Amino acid sequence: MRRYKWAVAAVAAVALISVPAAGADTTAGTLSVEGSGSVFVAPDVADLSVSVARSAVSSRQALSAANRGTDAVVRAIRSVGVPASDIQTEDVSVSSRIVRVGSDKHRERQWTASESLAIHVTNIKIVGSVIDGATRAGANTINGPTFSFSDPSAGKIAATRAAIADARRRADDAAAAIGYQVSGVQSVQLDPQNQVLPVAGSAPSASAGPGTPTTVHPGTEEVDAEVEIVYTIAPA
Repeated sequence: MRRYKWAVAAVAAVALISVPAAGADTTAGTLSVEGSGSVFVAPDVADLSVSVARSAVSSRQALSAANRGTDAVVRAIRSVGVPASDIQTEDVSVSSRIVRVGSDKHRERQWTASESLAIHVTNIKIVGSVIDGATRAGANTINGPTFSFSDPSAGKIAATRAAIADARRRADDAAAAIGYQVSGVQSVQLDPQNQVLPVAGSAPSASAGPGTPTTVHPGTEEVDAEVEIVYTIAPA
């Protein structure tokens, strides 16, 4: 599994230049630059939602059937390597509706109980086995997987370095264009205005036919960073 794909993408920076007025005592000025960078990082954890639904002629029977089905799904998921601490009940519901049954289409009340589980998978290699195990055990619905990082700051340092390098390149170019050069750094702000968020990757789950294992493809997810740096500049 690829851990990191260091494909760095930089977007345009915005520069604000302040130079001394003619005749001023000081020759220093400032240059404010915004830089952007991004990296692509392979996710290492996944989350799924698994649901079991069962119907019966009474609420108690429907719930008991759903309980048995959910227990079977949990056993199947645990058997492929997911610990109990990473399986959490999301919702339990019981509802009823009137249906027509039999040749005379008489009306009966039918009860349906459903239970959903949140599954957190820390070994990304077993996601397909989790899906297959839950399906074989009788799960009715599987949503996911949603991929993410065990380290919330994964890739952020590399993306920030890319943004800083982008800002410096822009600063050097802008300063040179007016006959100045960068002489130092006055201030640095990471992720100004907190506008940059990770871009979720696309990783749909695959449906398996009879006897065919489910294969999932984690791919990579983009992690972005922005910086705003105020440089000091002096005549070249």
